[in-house]
Amino acid sequence: MNTSRILPFLLMLSLLSLVACDDFLDRQPLDQLTVNNFYETVEEVDLALLGSYSPMMDVEWTGKGWMLTEIPSDNTLPGGTDPEFTPIDRFTVTADNPAISNYWRLHYRQITLANTVIARIEEMTISDTEKAPFQAEAQFLRALAYFDLVRLWGGIPLVTTPPEFGEDLLLPRASVSEVYDLIIADFETAAIHLPVQREGQGIGRATRGAALAYLSKVYLTTRDYLAARDAAKAVVDLGTYRLMTDFSENFELETSDNNEESIFQVQYTGCGPFGTGNALQAFFAPWGEGITKDRDGWGSQIPTGPVITNPNTTIMDSWEEGDLRKKWTVMTSNEHYPSINASDGGYTYPAGGASASAGNIKKYVVGSGPDICFMSTPQNFHLVRYADVLLTLAESTMEIEGGVSTNTVALDPFNAVRARAGLPALDQIDRDIILKERRMEFAFEGQRWFDLLRSTKALEIMLLHGRILDTHNLLFPIPAGELEINPKLDQTPGY
Repeated sequence: MNTSRILPFLLMLSLLSLVACDDFLDRQPLDQLTVNNFYETVEEVDLALLGSYSPMMDVEWTGKGWMLTEIPSDNTLPGGTDPEFTPIDRFTVTADNPAISNYWRLHYRQITLANTVIARIEEMTISDTEKAPFQAEAQFLRALAYFDLVRLWGGIPLVTTPPEFGEDLLLPRASVSEVYDLIIADFETAAIHLPVQREGQGIGRATRGAALAYLSKVYLTTRDYLAARDAAKAVVDLGTYRLMTDFSENFELETSDNNEESIFQVQYTGCGPFGTGNALQAFFAPWGEGITKDRDGWGSQIPTGPVITNPNTTIMDSWEEGDLRKKWTVMTSNEHYPSINASDGGYTYPAGGASASAGNIKKYVVGSGPDICFMSTPQNFHLVRYADVLLTLAESTMEIEGGVSTNTVALDPFNAVRARAGLPALDQIDRDIILKERRMEFAFEGQRWFDLLRSTKALEIMLLHGRILDTHNLLFPIPAGELEINPKLDQTPGY
């Protein structure tokens, strides 16, 4: 996806679809005349679809999504005290927390945009052959949003049509299985009708490989391991993707965007209107180190560091000797990064560290330079990499065999990821080994909390970090604002 095509239309599309409201499920009715007039040609549908990607670019989704997907986990600590993310870290979060409200709101905004496109396309007098890929792309975006929501909240309102005048949008929670049924159906449709590859200005938009990759993750989460294996194998069989030779290539500005390992990324343009650049550097870069050259990073999220009790459980002390991923994941004593502020000779992390854990997050920290502003870099954000597909193939095969595998169908993709990290191959894998490998490969990419939930080890693992959790802590509370306007919504038990 070329975001230069999206930006001029974001305001127009938000007005046409009237989805900027913060109320439950963006309840404002559509302007029927304007919307109907807009969906007259294939080109206009294409523009509407481009606008449907915009919620993911928002700072409250990708820029701050780590508050919900990383902070609850054993990977991170708050770099300071903040009323938004400190309660999430301590599992004392309440329904009025702005981070959970914004995350919910933006995901439902994407769902509303996708529903609008699906419905309006159906009304158009174009052939089914022309309709199918557009509807599939909208279904992909809808399923992606629902997949995040159901993992964080469990059963949620299931909205599949755009808002209309007089329609009751005050919906109760659907069951978890009902939500997953829609997600699977949407991704399956997308996998049939989306193109295998995109070219030109379409690069970065959803593809068949992205739909299959997400489908494999959904099946892994729902423990349908045969289907997960088959979907992951289908991605491999496309022959479209490969592991980048060096892990660093996924996180260096010159090589990270839409590379051959990328299956689906949030697309960014850099220093432009607020919300069009990647904000993660501002949150991850250490405070006072001059990395961003513009108010500097906050170090809002830092890696968990070595502790005397329960050693080798934090992200900083869990690396195997020689793991090449470490340098590009966490900054450690005296580590030098030539590409960060290259005009200054690069950046060297201080010997004593620059945070309470003596380390900072490196991923998505790129320094200053052209097209970079405070809270805005042009680096895309990885949602699914080919490494994820390989480890999903390994894990699903292992689970089919009972939780331990010496099968080359599992070992070959697993060891390909380890080989790229400079680590020796293993001749047997089990659940703990897979969980750790995923931790080291995807740290700070918004996957760790989901992996802990899926493994059913979240309570056990967080206890090692001094977090005594109840089962209700595994889900977030429904935002208070949604409950106020929707009497049919029940709060998450325990809140």
